[in-house]
Amino acid sequence: MNGIRHAVKYLAVVLALGAIAVIPGRSAILQDQAGQGSDRPIGDPTGTLKGPKGTKDLGSVGDTGGQADLPPAKAGLECTRSRNGGVTDTGVSATTINLASTVVQSGPGSSFLGESPIGMQAVVRKVNAAGGICGRLINLTLRDDGWDAQRGLAFLKAFISEEKYFAFPVVPSSEGLTAAIEAGVISSAGMPVVGSDGMLRQQYQNPWVWPVATATESTMRIMARYGYQKGARCFGIVWDKFYRFGREGAEAFRDYVSSLSGARLCADVGILPAQASYSSEIQRFNSACGGECEFVAMLLEPQTALTWVNGRPQFGTKMTSGAQTLFNEQFAANCGKPCGGMLVWTGYNPPIGRLAGLPDVQQYANDVRQVSPTADYYNQFLEGSYLGMTIFVEALKRVGPDLTRERLRAVLNSESFKTDISSRLGWSAAIRNANCSAQAFSVVVAQGSYAGFTEEQTGFISDPTLRC
Repeated sequence: MNGIRHAVKYLAVVLALGAIAVIPGRSAILQDQAGQGSDRPIGDPTGTLKGPKGTKDLGSVGDTGGQADLPPAKAGLECTRSRNGGVTDTGVSATTINLASTVVQSGPGSSFLGESPIGMQAVVRKVNAAGGICGRLINLTLRDDGWDAQRGLAFLKAFISEEKYFAFPVVPSSEGLTAAIEAGVISSAGMPVVGSDGMLRQQYQNPWVWPVATATESTMRIMARYGYQKGARCFGIVWDKFYRFGREGAEAFRDYVSSLSGARLCADVGILPAQASYSSEIQRFNSACGGECEFVAMLLEPQTALTWVNGRPQFGTKMTSGAQTLFNEQFAANCGKPCGGMLVWTGYNPPIGRLAGLPDVQQYANDVRQVSPTADYYNQFLEGSYLGMTIFVEALKRVGPDLTRERLRAVLNSESFKTDISSRLGWSAAIRNANCSAQAFSVVVAQGSYAGFTEEQTGFISDPTLRC
């Protein structure tokens, strides 16, 4: 049944986009040619973003900072198709801006990252339908790397070597992006990566990467801090020991709990993903807890978490919390009664309860529905991909017709972006964690079945170890 549901959702996306076929090893270009551009100034290409600089209310994102100290623009350019400067940098012409990204449409990561392209395409579709940016339409090429680090690295290197892409927006596949950062591929090419999901620490250490998400490490510290404030002293964690997000997040959780007076890590178990059973690991976890784990953290991808829960592990006597990967409607629905009351965390404002009425959040939900009516817009990685692409588009607008990577970099490092979806986002050479707070929602179960999410009224809690 789950497979049928996933297939139906994916087919809906295919039909909505009109042309997308993201399969391993092959690229798919997502283009919406509804707007063919014009020979007039494009002051508001999406209908929601107002003005390139100094505007306080910009709909999806806003400018709350000063103007960027941009490298000088070429003289005589205007924000029109005929006077935008034509080829101003790699991947840019008078009519197009070519972008590329790796996504996760297969493998374990697809259970929470699979819908990220919908958020990206929702923004691209809206921009292109309104005529593009200074007359240039966006061409977005996506390639599925299955959340495999080496495959993702190979694809990103190939994109760069082709010398026809201007930037990498969002890049939902964190494993390949991290491998590319560590290999020096991103920095040596001067390739902007804008609006990434922030799962791994390397994204916050590279001057060519601008994450919009709260890091996994930050979320784990925030979870522990909240549990401690609610009286928990005996903590337990189960984590993915194969993928980096699990290893890094568990390390951050472990270190932070050890710094809390009177707190101790009672149970600490790493597991491999996608196994048929975790009976021995669960026995070890339950034995270590001894019925006393007051706070239990689950740092797993959804399918592995379901197998873990079905094995009847101990939950926290005060609370159980899941990282961003488990803010996932399908996981909550499949888990059902055992997950009732479980907390899940996000660095965004999802369309839940009163938050659904926030203008930018409402716009996000509406734009996503235009592409896929069945998409899980509670999923923080879908929401993050939409926000990341929106920030990228707004930055392109602020750069203006003389579009270069260096000018884009200057805008991103000196201007800030205000949005209802998250806290204010702004980067500099010194501060890369633009978003370092998270809030909790709980899984609602009625008559033994999933009945939605509800806000826990925690508000955004900041990472206790960071300044951002």
